[in-house]
Amino acid sequence: MNLPLHLDVEQYPRRVRWFMAIAWVIIAVKCIVVWWAMNRWHVPFHPLWIVGPTLVFAALASVLWLTHHED
Repeated sequence: MNLPLHLDVEQYPRRVRWFMAIAWVIIAVKCIVVWWAMNRWHVPFHPLWIVGPTLVFAALASVLWLTHHED
């Protein structure tokens, strides 16, 4: 099965692309702060339990946004 996948980021307005970029920066900062805080205060589980799902769901939302086409 061949799925035609064409990512044309130029189809989105500049304002929307900036929003996605800022959202990813916020996600990255949140992950860094959570990792630091969990190491600083010695939380009894690994930071990836918080950071991992955050990145997975953010990536999923981004992929869905990038591959969505209105007909």
